[in-house]
Amino acid sequence: MFDLLMAIYLFLLGLAFGSFALAMTDRMIASKDWVAGRSACDFCGHLLHAKDLIPVLSWTAQKGKCRYCRKKLSWQYPLAELAVGTIFVGSYFAFPFALSGAGLVLFVLWLLAIVIMTALFIYDLRLFLLPNKLIRPLIAVALCFRLVQLFFVDENQSLGYGFTQAGLAVLVAAGVFALLHIVSQGKWIGDGDVRLGVAMGLFLPGPFEAWLALFTASSLGMVVALPKLAKSRKNMKMKLPFGPLLIFGLIIAFLWGSRIIDWYVDTFLYLG
Repeated sequence: MFDLLMAIYLFLLGLAFGSFALAMTDRMIASKDWVAGRSACDFCGHLLHAKDLIPVLSWTAQKGKCRYCRKKLSWQYPLAELAVGTIFVGSYFAFPFALSGAGLVLFVLWLLAIVIMTALFIYDLRLFLLPNKLIRPLIAVALCFRLVQLFFVDENQSLGYGFTQAGLAVLVAAGVFALLHIVSQGKWIGDGDVRLGVAMGLFLPGPFEAWLALFTASSLGMVVALPKLAKSRKNMKMKLPFGPLLIFGLIIAFLWGSRIIDWYVDTFLYLG
């Protein structure tokens, strides 16, 4: 019963923070004050009231249209809210640390990172850009996460080993992108992906989980890109925002990476 109540609470909390992340991204893109500014319709500019801002329900009740000008609203609003709510619940059930003491601090930091990554996801999807004003706070949260883990959670593990694993994870997650960025002079991949790789490495336990995150992101990229390339064979150059794929890969590798790696080793390498 407790798990069910927590799941409901976290889902509702995720809906609210998903709405916040989307509104924050909208204001950042429009160069508006996202701290003190009021939400308004993108089309008619009418200030929105509390009844217009209830996650999912307002969009559904208004049939995806503005209450005042009746212009069609983006499907990204309910989708982002539902996605964050679902990830909050999934994180609760799959979180790799005990949800008590310092582990609870890690959980709160992870949920905060999810909100920032949601804003990054939407920003990169719209503008093909991972802005420093979101990347830097994410790296700061990831660094706090790693330090709490090293000093207060992994007490039975030597600090030397912990820092080595963290360094290798960052090297794998960010090093690959840094190399591609340098070789291509920024044409293949942006420096925002390198910085995102740093945050990924700080969250993930070690280099194998980092490789899994990159593999997941690359595989999803192929799935998304190949149908588009098949439709437009004449133009083989296609811009693909890689940040959202990396974020998805990070979430999968963080929550289920160790289990996926153990399954792969036991199934295909017969080392279990």
